[in-house]
Amino acid sequence: MRTLDGLAACLAQLRQEAGNPSFTTIARRIGAARTVRGVPAGERTPGRITVYDCFRAGRRRIDVELLSDIVRALGADPAPWRHAHRAASGRGLPAPVRR
Repeated sequence: MRTLDGLAACLAQLRQEAGNPSFTTIARRIGAARTVRGVPAGERTPGRITVYDCFRAGRRRIDVELLSDIVRALGADPAPWRHAHRAASGRGLPAPVRR
């Protein structure tokens, strides 16, 4: 998972392992979990296409909070996915030292 395309491919594999739920089902699960967390009504349920886009190659960015919610909706721990997101987004690398 060193690139966003790799992250998307792994996310697709996780979806398959979770029984291949529809993107609509994943979005609904996210909405239910966000309701429990007290997220405001207008921000609870992502669109089906928004969820689908996280699984698509060619992305230039993926929202880490949505990624975490998708991973939870698929029954996995989001912590390693957050770390992989940082690495794939170039945020997990130390800044170069300037002298």
